[in-house]
Amino acid sequence: DFIPTYRTNDKHATFSGKRIKRGMYRSAKGIFINADVNAAANILRKAFPNAWTNGIEGLGVKQLASVLTPLTLIVR
Repeated sequence: DFIPTYRTNDKHATFSGKRIKRGMYRSAKGIFINADVNAAANILRKAFPNAWTNGIEGLGVKQLASVLTPLTLIVR
């Protein structure tokens, strides 16, 4: 989704995913993601628009599951 920049008279933004409960977010594709990880990824996208250019492999994360439901997130 496009990440909006809020100003005084902006309309309410709508997003394709949904927060299921505290700490859990479901994407439009039905993938469950830890809400904190999702928020951090969105902040990263907003601050560095080309951060995901190389895909998740560019982050050095070994498995996608470790990002979707992290116990610990190891980035090398």
